Amino acid sequence: MSRPLTVAGRLRCLVVDEHPVVRQGIRALLERDLPEVEVESVPTPEAALEGAPGSRPDVVIVDLRRAGGDVRETVGRLRERLRSPIVVFTADGGSRMLAEAIEAGAKGYVRKDSPPEDLVRAIRAAANDEFYVDPALSSSLVLDEGDHKLTARQREILQLLANGLHTEEVARKLRLSTETVRTHTKRILSKLGAGTRTQAVAIGIRSGLIE
Repeated sequence: MSRPLTVAGRLRCLVVDEHPVVRQGIRALLERDLPEVEVESVPTPEAALEGAPGSRPDVVIVDLRRAGGDVRETVGRLRERLRSPIVVFTADGGSRMLAEAIEAGAKGYVRKDSPPEDLVRAIRAAANDEFYVDPALSSSLVLDEGDHKLTARQREILQLLANGLHTEEVARKLRLSTETVRTHTKRILSKLGAGTRTQAVAIGIRSGLIE
């Protein structure tokens, strides 16, 4: 398990959850499994937006249950104001909220009934600018691979994009030209009916094409 990419080896986390017991539980978990962690907490996304305590967090862990139909807006506002990667930690394991959260730029999505180590993995991934989606969600996602017909290379590129790599990094890793990667990416978006790479990643995860 890699060490988070943070300043001076410290990992600053902001927990956003309406339940004090949950906030305290997450703090205890992170302090146990991440010795370098500093944890602050607020009860609502609004409180986080009004002014999170301390320095800008390296990772924000948020329950979006109260966001209702405004999942995209809430994640987008948190990212814009705090300029931090977002990990959604919620009792809602539905594919709709998962897709909307990722489309809005969330780096991780973990259910509250998952093993504690899944949340730790998601936080570490987010701190390293990588994606992590709860493995337990794969059984609740709608598999639609037959309709999308991505080639093996296109699925490979989509997976790397989901892992946070940029076009140039994908090209170097696969030993392709950047123009070839861009062409594949355009075809991926067209096949999935996506307007952006982020939407393509969300559709790919929701459909079981990538992890």
